[in-house]
Amino acid sequence: MRPTFARRAVALTLTALATLVPAAAAAAPSRVALLGPSDAPIVPRLRRNVASMKLDMLEATVAVCTRDVVTRLVTELGVDTAVCTDGDQIGVWLREGERLVLKEAVVVQSADDRAHELAAARAVMALSALPAKDAAGESAPPSSFTIVANGPNATVTGPEPTAAPNESLPAKDAPAAVAPKAPSAPFAPRLVLGAGPAIAASRDGNSFAISAEAEIGLGRYVALVPWLQFVPANRLVEAPLGSASFRPTIFGLGFAIPLLRPSSLVVPRIGGGYGILWMHVAPESAVAPARMSKPEDLLAPIAYATAALSVRLADSFRIAGEAMAGVSSHDMVVRIGDQPAAHWGVPLASLALRGEWVMQ
Repeated sequence: MRPTFARRAVALTLTALATLVPAAAAAAPSRVALLGPSDAPIVPRLRRNVASMKLDMLEATVAVCTRDVVTRLVTELGVDTAVCTDGDQIGVWLREGERLVLKEAVVVQSADDRAHELAAARAVMALSALPAKDAAGESAPPSSFTIVANGPNATVTGPEPTAAPNESLPAKDAPAAVAPKAPSAPFAPRLVLGAGPAIAASRDGNSFAISAEAEIGLGRYVALVPWLQFVPANRLVEAPLGSASFRPTIFGLGFAIPLLRPSSLVVPRIGGGYGILWMHVAPESAVAPARMSKPEDLLAPIAYATAALSVRLADSFRIAGEAMAGVSSHDMVVRIGDQPAAHWGVPLASLALRGEWVMQ
């Protein structure tokens, strides 16, 4: 099978990186600090690429790559160069005298492996292209490489005639400059599967229920959420004319909006949608003059809103608590001998506790 264009581009990128390694010993600094979150998938790729350059590498765990954080760690680790990532972008920093200069900012275009490989390769290319000091202490102009990884295509070009723009550390009395914020990774994962116990409540009490749902990422911030909630055991209602049992079930289809990235420790979510409330009613007994009626199925559309809080327990496993409030289009009435004995659906609420498996 012929390799795809994207795979050829990745191979070409890594080949270009390999050709820079011999020159890196003369051009790149000998000591480099690698900074980033411990759970970011791009950090091992950066570690591997920097190690291939035979540099003395020091590592530290950070959550953000602000100038203050990088400056403090560069000073504490005693290095002049740092590669810092927050998972969404990579910055290559160099100390020049009293200034800390941002030499390159590489944006991770998407969450897939190919985008991580290309971004890590580009960052190390920028590191290897840092200027070497000559005998007079002056810097030689670096070579510049550009990797374009946007959509299904990926290309490598270089060298370019101009160097990447630098960002200088402001004076102590001047306000600190803020580096441009790169686009973040999608907040809505590709797929989340969840299931767990719940409490379903309506006008005539509450019942133990089982809740299951799937969150399917449709865009950067929105996920489609099909879900199901059912009461496993029949509810029994009694009246002077007899008794009956019923079991409510909800089939829902809505949306969810996560307010933080899935890599965050706590991710709040809000959502809403529409569904169908189905209730199977089965008469149990009848006392004269009432007569036993036939079982029946009651249906009503519902509208609902949700609020959830998801807490990370492991890389791909979370636990979430969710509250739902809704209302059906009409009251679902259980009748015994033509007399109302129980009501369900107006209003409608539930509390669910689910385990979630997150697929990035």
